[in-house]
Amino acid sequence: MLFREQCRDPSRASGVGIGGTVVGHLGDGSPFEATVVAVYERGLGFGDLAMAVDAVRAHTTTGLDSFALVTVDEGASDEVRAALGARGLLVSDRSGQEAAGAATQSQNGWTGLIALLVILGYIAIAVVNTLVMATGERSRELALLQLIGSSRGQVRSMMRIEALLVAVIAMVFGVVVALPPLIGMSMGISGQPLPVLPVLGSLAIIAGMGALALVAMWIGTTATMRTRPIDEIGSRQ
Repeated sequence: MLFREQCRDPSRASGVGIGGTVVGHLGDGSPFEATVVAVYERGLGFGDLAMAVDAVRAHTTTGLDSFALVTVDEGASDEVRAALGARGLLVSDRSGQEAAGAATQSQNGWTGLIALLVILGYIAIAVVNTLVMATGERSRELALLQLIGSSRGQVRSMMRIEALLVAVIAMVFGVVVALPPLIGMSMGISGQPLPVLPVLGSLAIIAGMGALALVAMWIGTTATMRTRPIDEIGSRQ
């Protein structure tokens, strides 16, 4: 028994409909022959094909197609285990789940997180370098403002407001640029125009990038204003 995802691209369609037979090999090289019993439009994370668990489980490394972690109230463990088992689900305790591959999946999750942190680190370096260099090139402008009567505090206040405007504009444009591909992915996967995003995680990333812009502008302004205005205004650029 096999469920096949409906393919809208004719160049990728297999041409096998309901009642048709699919012949191939499983992950461990074992041959299989399955009959298509249903066709679905969107994978929703299941992939192009979905097969009966009994036909695939023996050919996998862990013996599990997927799993869910469940917390049960004290005293209801036996009742929940019996109810899940009656529905054909394999139930095991925490130690059995770890032995079945949960540790490996946790390691994969940490690997993905480290990769994301590395990418964000490169972005942070690029942001800091760009803003610090752009601020440093305005050294004569800042010196002139001080020579015509502005105090150092007023210059710093101006730069803080400017940094805040830059951060807000950058965050708005970043969200606007990211929305079209996210909407396209959401339409392709779930058929819904609005993507489901982790709100706290997204806000944390946006706030972190905004704070990074403010810090970078502060560093650049502080370094630029170390030179006396009278000496800086006469320097060559």
